[in-house]
Amino acid sequence: MALHEQLVDDLRTAQRARDRPRIQIIRLLRSAIQYEELERREAADDATVRDVLAREARRREEAIALYREAGREDKVREETLELDVIRTYLPPVLDRAAVEAEARRVIDEVGADGPSDVGKVMGALMPRLREQGTIDGKLVNESVRALLSNADA
Repeated sequence: MALHEQLVDDLRTAQRARDRPRIQIIRLLRSAIQYEELERREAADDATVRDVLAREARRREEAIALYREAGREDKVREETLELDVIRTYLPPVLDRAAVEAEARRVIDEVGADGPSDVGKVMGALMPRLREQGTIDGKLVNESVRALLSNADA
């Protein structure tokens, strides 16, 4: 079942169960997907839906950090609930070890030998990692830079 269809089915299920928080977040996600379709002028495929969901998850993570700093635990709980719902639709998050293992393979394949080759490695690495699961671009960039710095030394 396509991810977009799963959202529609889950919305119906949440409506039958009268699960208001879940209804609200799924509606918000569907709205974000529709907006993305309008921007791209094409129907959203699973990759596009995953991108939208990942972007919404990042927004929740950032909001949680800001609300925590401000001492707004009520908002932290609300955003955490939304983040948990969003994560049910995303593939598992890749850990640092998995990212570094794949980065080493890509570095060997493209023949990267120093920090100047970060772009070449990232261009080949990011699509592969997206296929495997949810990724943190900052973590990937840090890992690649560290590996290439060590390769240079």
